[in-house]
Amino acid sequence: MKKSLLFVGSALFASAILSGCATQNTSQGAYAPEVKVEKSYEAVIQKQDKAVAGDATVNCLFGIFTWGVSNFADDAFVMQQNSNSFSLTMNPADVAKRGATYNACANAKSDMLLGAKYVVDTKDYFVFKTIKCTATGFPGVLQAVK
Repeated sequence: MKKSLLFVGSALFASAILSGCATQNTSQGAYAPEVKVEKSYEAVIQKQDKAVAGDATVNCLFGIFTWGVSNFADDAFVMQQNSNSFSLTMNPADVAKRGATYNACANAKSDMLLGAKYVVDTKDYFVFKTIKCTATGFPGVLQAVK
């Protein structure tokens, strides 16, 4: 009796293992059209004739930890280079540039800095680094979007 139960159990187990499941999905006539929406707009920017300057200082320890800039501008300068590289930490020189841009825009009460020029002064002590950046340019105020 035990041998027959053992035989039946092993037969059920073998049939469960050896028989697989198969799924077939056909979607005839289903068509997903590709939709492209083009957005185009033009910003109306009023440029001020008097140049403005702002500066910021960033301290960096081991090339990882940065401090010194609490407010910074993100995409507030028109002539920037877009980098598509991924990084877990920001470049301290970029943080200093963005901080200087923010301070220049705050001084002029503007939205962006046009024709920005950056002077970056770096003092590197191997483990510790101090980066001072001065941003100069013409303030721009966003008037409208067409």
